[in-house]
Amino acid sequence: MAIYQNSIIVNRPLLLISGQTPQIEESIPDLIEDQLDIVIAKIDAILTENNAEISNIAKMNIYITDREYLYAVRSKLSNYLKDTKPAMTLVVVSSLIDPLFKVEMDAAVSL
Repeated sequence: MAIYQNSIIVNRPLLLISGQTPQIEESIPDLIEDQLDIVIAKIDAILTENNAEISNIAKMNIYITDREYLYAVRSKLSNYLKDTKPAMTLVVVSSLIDPLFKVEMDAAVSL
């Protein structure tokens, strides 16, 4: 099941969300599922702060440090996005800014 679409036309202002990391204060959980929960919650909070909804997400970029995390990413994003299917890029990278980070996400949101 695809959780994205190949393209989207946006004719409204964009909210660009910088890469959100899986850190709360000084805490970084070890499990990818827990890290995804934190990143998704941060994105959701930014949407709320800007009076936007999940359905406004037009594009997401996801960076993971191991392709083994793909199932967790798909599962968590399917549950979060529901019927919303933004354009999406997923990249496996050798590391992120903190070696304990396993995931980072950014988004473009149509307001």
